Amino acid sequence: MTNAAISRSETNMNTLPFSAPTRSPLPMRILLVLLASLAPPMLGEAAEPPGFPGVQSDWNGFQRYDFEVAGKPVLVVAPRHAADGRPWVWHGEFFGHKPAPDIELLNRGFHVAYMRVPDMLGCPAAVTHWNACYKELTEKYALARKPALVGLSRGGLYCYNWAVENPDKVACIYGDAPVCDFKSWPGGRGKGKGSPRDWQLVLERYGFENEDAALTYDKNPVDRLAPLAAARVPLLHVYGDADDVVPWDENTGVLADRYRRLGGSIMLIAKPGVGHHPHGLDHPAPIVDFIARHASVVPPAAATPRKPDPVDELAAQLEPSRLVVYKKAGGRELFLHVFEPEGWQSDDRRPCFLVIHGGGWTGGQPRRMYPFAEHFARLGLVGISIQYRLLDTRQGTTVADCVKDGRSALRFVRQHAETLGIDPQKIIACGGSAGGHVAAGTALFSGVDEAAEDLSVSCVPNALVLLFPVIDTSPAGYGNAKIGDGWQELSPLHRVQGKVPPTLIFHGTGDTVTPFAGAEAFRQAMLQAGNRCELDVHHGGQHGYLMSDRKLYLDTLAKTERFLESLELLPKPR
Repeated sequence: MTNAAISRSETNMNTLPFSAPTRSPLPMRILLVLLASLAPPMLGEAAEPPGFPGVQSDWNGFQRYDFEVAGKPVLVVAPRHAADGRPWVWHGEFFGHKPAPDIELLNRGFHVAYMRVPDMLGCPAAVTHWNACYKELTEKYALARKPALVGLSRGGLYCYNWAVENPDKVACIYGDAPVCDFKSWPGGRGKGKGSPRDWQLVLERYGFENEDAALTYDKNPVDRLAPLAAARVPLLHVYGDADDVVPWDENTGVLADRYRRLGGSIMLIAKPGVGHHPHGLDHPAPIVDFIARHASVVPPAAATPRKPDPVDELAAQLEPSRLVVYKKAGGRELFLHVFEPEGWQSDDRRPCFLVIHGGGWTGGQPRRMYPFAEHFARLGLVGISIQYRLLDTRQGTTVADCVKDGRSALRFVRQHAETLGIDPQKIIACGGSAGGHVAAGTALFSGVDEAAEDLSVSCVPNALVLLFPVIDTSPAGYGNAKIGDGWQELSPLHRVQGKVPPTLIFHGTGDTVTPFAGAEAFRQAMLQAGNRCELDVHHGGQHGYLMSDRKLYLDTLAKTERFLESLELLPKPR
């Protein structure tokens, strides 16, 4: 139909009375479809981005595309279904090494990209190539405006040097044993081995006239963090504390200290005794969760409809200073979530408040107890919330495994007191519900230990603070069916003896989950054995009462402070 014909039809339609029959040569429905096809897309309608070009292949069950941007090889791995906003991960170097995080992110709808510009070590020319790649992937293929950057080893130079030039285009940065100062690696001007070949590449790629020019260069990642801090870019670094290739303290350690001084947020995950290899984590959940939390354009809906209580609300606002691997079990790492007090130094000797979450041994997570760890960190202690294995019959984990992990965590803290900055004779173990049971188990369940552990290091804390704990696992208490035969070995009430650390218990008389009678009986058994045990009673309080009332939560903290002060376990004001 010509434009003139359309115009005549429109005129006829407008001049006919409403009740008059239509005399258009085409039915009205077809005419409207034709008109819509001639109109431009409505404002706000997003056109489907073009498909990626190049050679296609399979990558771990996903479609991979290899093509060029500005003459440099680029690859993109596409998810089966892109998440809203088309989020993506951009690798600095060594794409495909330790792919588990990428595979999980692809399953969540992320794209994964890599530009191959090897041997450029993040030099200005490499940043220019990255600029071209970013422009192509975001403008032509509609990937999200802010990718997550992944810097593995020397890939850290690429990620940070591009990010500092483009801070408003970065969602977050995950560095794995990353190079943050080329004077450390490949320069070898510190504790590391260095690499003469790669040091020569630095001199050539950066255009330095001589080594002195490179050694006085002040634009390494550790030197240029202010733009990232101002843009509030969150960082995550995973590192081995025995790395002699890219020493963590010359790279991650310097960067973390300076970034925090600038007001930036960085999470550290330490792998004690691990060198530069292996990279990554056996269980990549902390890496995946960090990237998904910060780089998802449309955050996923909350998995649980449970209304948050006051402690949940506080926990959601907190992040630990670092995570430390204290143990490997069941094919995964277990972490200490460490809150360091202001002014903390690794050679400090501060008391430690170690807290353990509840959840019936089958649920819960360390974040639940962050407010307790953070509160005592503000008082000058090192606060730690621990992760432990959960009861799972399909995986063969038991309540005894939960207890073993609690004992391992406390033993690790005492063994590594010098690097954690704590006094090994001032450790407080605290726990809520099933976490209270695990905390009590550090002091009471001798013999429930991992076979290969150094039992010469005591896992008995210097004080216990138990919040509505599982204290009696007999048929009259809680957990008897979950533990089964041998429950007495894991029942605090039935394992009381002399020389149990001073204990403070908070419990409600209306608790029908972990009955109040068990707490009363435990206190009597402790007193009869010559131990100090105080029971703070909340009349009518149900299970978990102090977590659901902000006033009661604060009152619990205040009473705990007074208890610890009486034991000289609170640091004196500095």
